[in-house]
Amino acid sequence: MINKIYNEDCQEGIKRIPNASVDCILTDPPYLYLKGQKLERPFDEQSLFLEFARVLKPNGFVVLFGRGTSFYRWNTILSELGFSFKEEVIWNKSYITSPLLPLLRVHETISIHCVGKGKINRCKIPYIEAKCNDIDSILADIKRLRTILHNPKSLKEVENFLINNTASYKENKKHGYHATAQTGFMGEDRCAAVSRAMTNGCTERSIIRTDLYKNEKSNKNNLHGDMMIGDRACNVMSSIEAGTSEKSIIKQARDHYSAIHPTQKPVRLIERLLALVTQPGDVVLDPFSGSCSTAVACINNNRKFIGFEIDKEYYDAGIHRINETLKDLKLVV
Repeated sequence: MINKIYNEDCQEGIKRIPNASVDCILTDPPYLYLKGQKLERPFDEQSLFLEFARVLKPNGFVVLFGRGTSFYRWNTILSELGFSFKEEVIWNKSYITSPLLPLLRVHETISIHCVGKGKINRCKIPYIEAKCNDIDSILADIKRLRTILHNPKSLKEVENFLINNTASYKENKKHGYHATAQTGFMGEDRCAAVSRAMTNGCTERSIIRTDLYKNEKSNKNNLHGDMMIGDRACNVMSSIEAGTSEKSIIKQARDHYSAIHPTQKPVRLIERLLALVTQPGDVVLDPFSGSCSTAVACINNNRKFIGFEIDKEYYDAGIHRINETLKDLKLVV
């Protein structure tokens, strides 16, 4: 059943999945609030969630999209079945999906549950991806970076670029900075040197300082018990070099102009959720596959998938989407 999408009712199809064979169930069930829509098919929640418990491996996860009374009920059922609640994630959609409601909705809620004592993975998100929609935060980081640079003019130019969407080539050239294929917009300067030092460590010098480490009793301003925490500027440099830790509010744009399903989730959002609860090679089940975003995310990140979609139109569109993803490979679904 691995790496297949089945055009059938998930409540029947899931019965064929062996016990304790799935690492993660990531799904977006019908919320049952869109009256008259074909995708709003009621399902036996108690029976299906019992199947979740059966097919999941020890320490396996359920990642569940939802909203309103249905979402509250689903979380309650999972708790009553012995699942442990682990985390709540908010998807900041950055656009309004319910313009007629008195409270305009720009988010969706995701709950993470597990069987046993599963642990959420610590994930790093590339700095630009994490902050691309938050220019004010980037500007604040640039100001912090100036504190560790002897010559901050290159950062000032980046700040001007962010604020005015323009860059002064004349100023760059005057200060000795120029764009190259290897070093990018400003060329390599002390930022790169600091970045390398934070990654590889600094060469020992002839004057050795010992005042940057904690004393035996004090724990103030210390990291891991024996190393002083870097100031904010160094933390910023570290996040640029190694990425920033994933947060409980994920701002992720939808897949513009390519949606084939009314509630289609962005593939990148699914990838970020999978990174929190799975490892390469894990098996991921999506009982309500819809546009097959989960399957595409699995293909992109070396996970195996199983999916069910009862609607023939969405099933066909999802299979086409998967095959487009796999067009450079020999395997087609």
